[in-house]
Amino acid sequence: MPQTLFGSDTLGHTMSTQVLVYTDGGSDPNPGPGGWGAIICWEEDGGREWTLSGNDPETSNNRMELHAAIAALGLLESVLGRCQVALHTDSQYLRRGITEWLDGWISRGWRTKGKKAVKNQDLWQVLHRLTQAHDVTWHWVKGHAGDPLNERADQLATQARERLQAARVISSPSTPRRDDNRPSVEISVKASHRGSTGLGGWGAILRMDDHARSLSDSAPATSVNRMLILGATRALQALTRPCRVTLYSDANYLIQGASQWVKGWQARGWQTKEGKPVANRDAWETLIEAAQPHHVTWVQVKGDEAPDDLAWAGELATEATQSKVSS
Repeated sequence: MPQTLFGSDTLGHTMSTQVLVYTDGGSDPNPGPGGWGAIICWEEDGGREWTLSGNDPETSNNRMELHAAIAALGLLESVLGRCQVALHTDSQYLRRGITEWLDGWISRGWRTKGKKAVKNQDLWQVLHRLTQAHDVTWHWVKGHAGDPLNERADQLATQARERLQAARVISSPSTPRRDDNRPSVEISVKASHRGSTGLGGWGAILRMDDHARSLSDSAPATSVNRMLILGATRALQALTRPCRVTLYSDANYLIQGASQWVKGWQARGWQTKEGKPVANRDAWETLIEAAQPHHVTWVQVKGDEAPDDLAWAGELATEATQSKVSS
């Protein structure tokens, strides 16, 4: 029998193989950067196991759950052919979607009962085809309840997402020359928001060597995400000449948005992957304009990695919000 990547007997089955699959996926925030993971197990030569994972810088919890199932079933189709699959997921959206809602969506031309377009239709269509290539039974398991394979799938998804979030991405169009004499500036940005009033504030610290400048402001009827964009924009606008800027934040929305997502938004005419208008478009466009003269490196930091100025910026953001309330 010819050899394959997975062994000499992997492709030669005349009977469908019984396979156990666990999948998980999620994004942080939702929507935001996400990851998925899948574990495939079957009894052969004493038992075999594959682990899969992947990520997406602009996604949602539900799309990552779908991607995990698609990846697992797709791999099985390409390597083992038709299988008897027991697929376990902690996502009711995935399990109920495939077992309860899918037939209705298809009969209505991929419309919900409310005549709205089905979300994530592109992925549901792929998953639907793959379920026809196998004999799949769907099992729901409670997440974070001690099921070892569910916990491992969750860990794979989390690690895949964190690989995205740990990346330091240069967003400016060109790399500075070694003889670039632009000054180096560090900017730390934080935001605050009072959910009951809609009042928000931001704080920013600009540091060049031993010199620091603090900025802060507040706004009514806003969101913490909008305050983050505004804080970064005002800090960049405060620079009087082109600089090499390292901008720090612990917010996925700001760092991933400025360094990765905005390229896709612009290419799609300021639409998300799901075809929805991008939130805070006007603020993002102003931030892009403010960053244009500079070479900006967007850095997401957490915990001990965060510069001391980030805590200072957070205090300024909180004070800006509280002072507005008291006035």
